[in-house]
Amino acid sequence: MTLTKFSLFLSPSVVAVMALCGQARAQPVAPAPVTGAPAPLPQVEIAATRTDEQRSSDTFRQTVGTAELVRYGDGSVLDVLRRQPGLVVNGVPGRKGGEVSMRGLGSGYVRILLNGEPAPPNFSLENLAPDVVERIEILAVPTVEMGTQAIAGTINIILKRSNGKNQRQLRAGVYHDSDRTKPQLSGTWSGQDDTLAWLVTAATRQLSGDESYLTRTEGAGAEGTILREMRQFNEDRGWNWSLAPRISKKFGAGDALALQSYLSGTTYDSAGAGRTGFLRGPETPFANENYTSDGSSLTIRNNLSWVQALGASSKLEAKAGATYARSEGSSGVDFVDRAQRLRNRQDTARDNHQRSVTASAKLRTAYSDQHAFVSGAEVQRDRDHYHRSDVIDARSRLDQAGSAFRVDSRRYALYAQDEWDVTARVALYLGLRWERVELHSANNLGRQVDFARGMASPVLQSVWRLPGTKSDQLRLGLARTWRVPSSESLIAGRSVSVVNTVTRPDTSGNPDLRPERALGLDLAYEHYLSQDGMLGVGLFARRIDDATLTRTVREGERWVARPFNSGRALARGITLETRFKLPQLVAGAPALDVRASLARTWSALDAVPGPDNRIGKQAPLSVNVGADYSFSAAPVSAGATVGYARNGTVRLSGNETSSESNKRVLEGYVLWKCTPKLHLRLSASNLLHEDDRKQSRYASEALWQTKTVTAPTYTVLRAIAELKF
Repeated sequence: MTLTKFSLFLSPSVVAVMALCGQARAQPVAPAPVTGAPAPLPQVEIAATRTDEQRSSDTFRQTVGTAELVRYGDGSVLDVLRRQPGLVVNGVPGRKGGEVSMRGLGSGYVRILLNGEPAPPNFSLENLAPDVVERIEILAVPTVEMGTQAIAGTINIILKRSNGKNQRQLRAGVYHDSDRTKPQLSGTWSGQDDTLAWLVTAATRQLSGDESYLTRTEGAGAEGTILREMRQFNEDRGWNWSLAPRISKKFGAGDALALQSYLSGTTYDSAGAGRTGFLRGPETPFANENYTSDGSSLTIRNNLSWVQALGASSKLEAKAGATYARSEGSSGVDFVDRAQRLRNRQDTARDNHQRSVTASAKLRTAYSDQHAFVSGAEVQRDRDHYHRSDVIDARSRLDQAGSAFRVDSRRYALYAQDEWDVTARVALYLGLRWERVELHSANNLGRQVDFARGMASPVLQSVWRLPGTKSDQLRLGLARTWRVPSSESLIAGRSVSVVNTVTRPDTSGNPDLRPERALGLDLAYEHYLSQDGMLGVGLFARRIDDATLTRTVREGERWVARPFNSGRALARGITLETRFKLPQLVAGAPALDVRASLARTWSALDAVPGPDNRIGKQAPLSVNVGADYSFSAAPVSAGATVGYARNGTVRLSGNETSSESNKRVLEGYVLWKCTPKLHLRLSASNLLHEDDRKQSRYASEALWQTKTVTAPTYTVLRAIAELKF
């Protein structure tokens, strides 16, 4: 690693913090005055650990708390999720993007919630700062209260709430990648009196970066053999920010009113160029380009909740919410020849407006400390407007596809669940949810799509704490889940490729898509150790009916990629997880906190011939190993994590395959507690900075073509000062 990459640690602001830390440590401590009065007892806070919460839960639930959220000084929640057992993020730090998969199933199968409700439009885990998050709940098996559109599982993001103290906290720092240093800033401010509590958290981060790509296309067909390489370079500049205020008011015993808001935004602009070299075969148009683009997004969500006690054993919670989201962007591309003379000009623009209102009510009745019944109802209405333009040399390319779309959708749900500790060693969760989704869309050409589907989803979860032991337990989960197609997947005619080939097709929806329906089985054995340690082994299986695949087909003179229902799929796997202190295994060893996880998955699609007929974007193997250590001679702690994901080739159809390079990630951090209120955190991620490589291939009797995209990645260095006051 070059000296330049470490230059951020020598910046004036960081040096000043280090000097302040050293000065604070060097100050002598005045002796306590000797008086006749006894010294006051220190305050002791007792908090449940992650293992305690997982052990006592009646459902398949893991919780990521504040300590894990801030440990590495990550700029986004997506980077935090990379280290969690059972989760795989297919991107790497140092590059934009990345999707979360659970149980070996990609992001479309994972339900993302914000404060227990579906995430708003424009919501991105990559743009959400961990500093505005209280905790993350990961549910491998759904609950009917959270929703059953979660074939792989659910990730519920809980925004920060007042903890009963006056909080004043500021985190300021810089991060460095791709030879650029950028700032990040976050803060928390809260207060409370007898009945009123309020909290405001905010975060912002600069997103600038340089990226390069090499796209190599080769093949053979009616035009003979081809071999060409396109080199692209892109400069991105931008900011994202998020703001999460919350205020709550108590009225008597058990009654409370709370308003939770979430606001986020992103602005960006970019410029770049692409150059194509034709090494073999005929030249194609639009080969060399210079382009610029810019855009922004804004999301505003407000949720009002009222909790009222109904007698000594019942509680009613009512919620109402409204969301507004807008995203817009435009780009201009000059297609030039080798002498940089303008040949063609393309201008594109998009403008999306999305509005949503929700209402829900939930009644919880506790028959005893060991038995409770919960029932509820939900309703949601969305109204979305999409506008597109795509013009080359003053001629629109969307005349046949449509340039404006309106989508109206409604969602209704009823659910009931019974939570019962049958005995001291057996706990049972039974739930049933009925949900219906209705969608109507129309475009400016008069084409309409109507979609309406409903489903009843039973869920069973149980825990058996084995007799004769206090540390072993078995879990069982059975769930009927489903996945409703997105509105983009249902609407035909969405985008047109400039150079239409089998590996660069147009993309379109399919109005005849049906929801995917799944039956899931989960089994787990958990053994708990002292000092917050545990060992867990899990088995899972998902049988998916009407699995959705995207296929590239020839329609007239163009290649088009559309989603289709393609029969049945089966996913299964095994997970291992452990956390322990090293001296528990090796006497006299350093007091390392060790954590490790492994997931091995398999899947098969009946409609796709083997081998490698896996569900797309499934990583067959993922491993994470990490350790943390607190030094006794100094207020310093450090840690590191090694991650590996094996990807390989996936067969998408009889003619199509795709592959992605394996991912190896090494990261670490050092935390220096200068004073109880001033901390300095240094971290580094993606230290191996391996190239990211993706490949798509089409092969038939008359044609074969392979496209390979290679992109370098970068080490990310961070220095953050944390101040409480």
